[in-house]
Amino acid sequence: MEFLKKLNHWLYQVERVIVVISLLVMSVVVFLSVVHRRYADPESVLADKLARLFGAERDTPTWVSLQEIAGPVLLVVLAAIIYLGFRTASRRKLWNRGDESGKTLAQIHGEPLSHAKCAAYATITMLVAWGLTVLLFGTGKIEQYECIELRLAGEYSFHCGRFPAGLAWAQPLGLILTLWVAFLGASMATRDNLHLKVEAVQQAMPEKIQRISGLLSGLLTAVFCLLLAYLGYRYIIVKHEEYEISNGLGGLHNGIAIPYFMSFIVVPVAYTLMAARFVGLGVLSLRGELEQTPAELRDLKPTGSVDGEVGQ
Repeated sequence: MEFLKKLNHWLYQVERVIVVISLLVMSVVVFLSVVHRRYADPESVLADKLARLFGAERDTPTWVSLQEIAGPVLLVVLAAIIYLGFRTASRRKLWNRGDESGKTLAQIHGEPLSHAKCAAYATITMLVAWGLTVLLFGTGKIEQYECIELRLAGEYSFHCGRFPAGLAWAQPLGLILTLWVAFLGASMATRDNLHLKVEAVQQAMPEKIQRISGLLSGLLTAVFCLLLAYLGYRYIIVKHEEYEISNGLGGLHNGIAIPYFMSFIVVPVAYTLMAARFVGLGVLSLRGELEQTPAELRDLKPTGSVDGEVGQ
């Protein structure tokens, strides 16, 4: 039993790492895609609206002047925002904070970084961001259609970057990562017994009946999860056959060369993990070891312990 608990904990940690990385990648990719579409597009509607605030229309002298100064102004504004971000960032620890009761906000959050360090960090951040932008989207010295022609010809230019036409695959990749986050998150919630449940009738039963009811509930839910896992497995088999028959040209997501059977593999895996965990929850319920405290109250300290700490 102890080994199963450790295995469950290890799987939970792996799931958490995958979810965190997926969320980070999804956020960055989608953000870069939106930035490229909204600001790099010569027909940008947002650019028109911003220019009209200064009374400029497209292709007028004022428009051209704004285009010339827009780059430096945006760099200065971005540098100021990053500088203020470092300057106002809390020095509070993310983990192992210890007892913070009785401390002032200044003691909890610490002193801000010096102006010199904030300026240095802001400069480094700007340089790294500029380098990544150039590597991804190029320097802008070559027109986009010329870069696309070079890519089709199998040639590469530093001025074009890795993705001269933008991140067209950002949306399908974001949807794939959302799928993984959703199903792994559901599996993680099962481990912590955080799924929504209707327990009004069960709570009114005697304790012994509650334990048996919890076991039956866990087993029935596990059977349902296994059924969904099997259906997900069948879907993957169909998509894999489609991929093999087409010699790798079919069964792919639109806009990105990732097969459906690879992206949907998380479905049967997550449902299988959920089934195993629901069985475990049922066993814990039968043994009277299942956590009964509502999820929203688990992180709160008991009133007695708080009073005791104050008295000490």
